Amino acid sequence: MSAYKKITDLKVYVQELLNSGAPVCTAEKTARILACPGVPGEQVISWSVDAGGAAVKEKEAVVSTDASGHPDWIATKADASGSPVADCHAHLNQWIIGDSTFRRKYTAIPGHPDLYKPIGGPQHFVLLSEAIHIVQWREEWNVDAGGYINITDPEDLYVISGRDFSDTYQAVSYT
Repeated sequence: MSAYKKITDLKVYVQELLNSGAPVCTAEKTARILACPGVPGEQVISWSVDAGGAAVKEKEAVVSTDASGHPDWIATKADASGSPVADCHAHLNQWIIGDSTFRRKYTAIPGHPDLYKPIGGPQHFVLLSEAIHIVQWREEWNVDAGGYINITDPEDLYVISGRDFSDTYQAVSYT
């Protein structure tokens, strides 16, 4: 993992990127997902691929519950027909979303059980010029250069690979 720069405070790193003039992209989420409530304790591994096509374990997480007892959701990227998307290594593109965040960001598609579309407006991202390994909040993520950090809500920063960004968002502008 020596090729990854270790980041222990994502907020500080984002501010450093912005201060250095890193490009900021405004984009609209367009991709639909398959989703279902997870089972507390269930493990989900988020995978991506690097520029050479090798598998990259982005994040390993466990389904938990919120303060009201609602479990996190397990989201899976869906293709245009509503089928799950797998990469060239047969890894499903999955991740965990907390219940309140899921309900704020997605709505069900009538007549299609477990298929959801994004809601909300434009989001803002900073482009990564280097591969990073984030160690924060008892969690760890890996993101290669060319990935993005969603900076729309400073209290809800998250990373996304370049491949997943291009599959999920439509860029509106760069500044």
